[in-house]
Amino acid sequence: MWRRRQMAQSQVKEDGARLTMVAALFFLMALLIGSRLFYLQVLKHSFYEAEARKQHGEAELVEAKRGLIYSLDRNNKDFAIADNRELYLLFAVPCEIKDATTTINKLSSILELNPEEKLKIWLQLKKENDPYEPLRHYLKEEEKKKIEELKIAGLNFLPEVKRFYPDNNIFSHITGFVGFKGEELAGRYGLEEFFEKELKGALGEIIWEKDPAGRLIGSGEFNLQPAQDGTDIYLNIDRQIQFKTCGILAEAVAKSKAEGGVAIVQDPNNGAILALCNEPNFDPNNYGQVENIGVYTNQAVVSLYEPGSIFKAITMAAALESGVVGPETTYEDKGVLFFDKDKVTNAGNKVYGWQTMTQVLENSINTGAVFAAQKTGRSNFKKYVKDFGFGSVTGIELPGEAKGDVAALDKKGDIYLATNSFGQGLAVTPIQMISAFSAIANGGTLWKPWLIKKTVNFEGQTEEDKGEKVRRVISEQTANILKAMLVSVVENGHAKVAQVKGYFVGGKTGTAQIPAPSGGYLNAYNHSFVGFAPAINSRFVVLVKITNPQALYAESTAAPAFAEIMGFLLNYYQIATER
Repeated sequence: MWRRRQMAQSQVKEDGARLTMVAALFFLMALLIGSRLFYLQVLKHSFYEAEARKQHGEAELVEAKRGLIYSLDRNNKDFAIADNRELYLLFAVPCEIKDATTTINKLSSILELNPEEKLKIWLQLKKENDPYEPLRHYLKEEEKKKIEELKIAGLNFLPEVKRFYPDNNIFSHITGFVGFKGEELAGRYGLEEFFEKELKGALGEIIWEKDPAGRLIGSGEFNLQPAQDGTDIYLNIDRQIQFKTCGILAEAVAKSKAEGGVAIVQDPNNGAILALCNEPNFDPNNYGQVENIGVYTNQAVVSLYEPGSIFKAITMAAALESGVVGPETTYEDKGVLFFDKDKVTNAGNKVYGWQTMTQVLENSINTGAVFAAQKTGRSNFKKYVKDFGFGSVTGIELPGEAKGDVAALDKKGDIYLATNSFGQGLAVTPIQMISAFSAIANGGTLWKPWLIKKTVNFEGQTEEDKGEKVRRVISEQTANILKAMLVSVVENGHAKVAQVKGYFVGGKTGTAQIPAPSGGYLNAYNHSFVGFAPAINSRFVVLVKITNPQALYAESTAAPAFAEIMGFLLNYYQIATER
């Protein structure tokens, strides 16, 4: 009895296991079928819908016009800096070409074909059963007319649009260019890449009806889905300021025999970028002619550098806001500070003796910056550095922005706090640096740097931007005290060449060794100057960075370029003089 009961229970368990297995199998099959239906009916809906339409008609895509990019001037007049030029594609119907050699010779006189091009086109024309062979893209109107005058059967034209940059190199790092990404044209670098979807628009489609035999019905209905042209973009960048700033930067780089440079102009009161230049630059109309594609990189937002002594202004802001020092607080400089096996010295191994915090900035004293940072404290110093935006992307509308490297703030050794205080051992981007200085210039508020003033879509709908406040970093009182100290730097310190006649200018130089990829430092330097004017109700902040110039200090390279740019700005906007 017991054995039969045990066998019965065992049979029940086996039957239950089989039922569970069958149920699991049905569930798995249902899941697979459901997944397949979801893939076909939802994810691939558009594809199969288009394929179904093709069985009943002939479809042709309608190209959308790429949106334009405009620069505005101070009077709100716009200038297209990325435009569309209507050109032509020359194509052949080889079966209609009577004599390939004669055709080549006639075309060569107009298109200036080299031997390789002649051979290529000759081979194309010899494809007797081929109904279509593209021969040359982007012909101008005059070239098209000359070829039409030859009256060669089998040569035809199609209109095509090419992206065109009227100002050549001047806006290259802002716009980027339209180039091939795989087999398709797309925005590469700059705004062209960042706003690819908005600028590109959406393709349209025309579908003609077919009869059951697959022939087009001449009187049949057709369905038109019009293309949606791309969105037009209007920038804060002022075309006149951009031209002047880029020209001054190019001269400074050439004069100092430097490897390159960056110059940025920002409105500190709302974060708007008024100019942004890189050296070397490139012509986006002929982007393929560069020797090194690294020239496409926008150094202002992508490349990191150790800021050097311009960072002393950030250190002083933290110390002043923390209440641990004032502009007249003194300390004794002995020319050297020791941290175990490491030491900190001043530039040129100078010894200054008793100095105020204002004199620390005027004379750019490394040990004085260390004193201020130590008074502030490690955690407090780290807080203010991050509050000023270092170690985070700014969010500017350009691709590939770097967030910087402030990891040394978390290291425990005292040497790290010391070197960070004068801008060594941490890495920033120029766009972070100018935005931090704008926070000082405007009274203590960090703004997001921004390029786009407004956009207008294909329906004419406009979206405008007013800028975005990020946070208050320091109080207005602290900002005003620090601004006065930075004015004293230009009036009495190492940056006298940054003065602009008739105005009080505040700012700070930076001369920093370039880190070696393998560790340590190269025998090469970055020079920089960042400053603001007028001193009261500041209207502009300008940053100039020169990479590896053949000169000792920034006061002979970056500072004079700053003064020239700032002088132009104050005159261009007719800002009243202060003295």
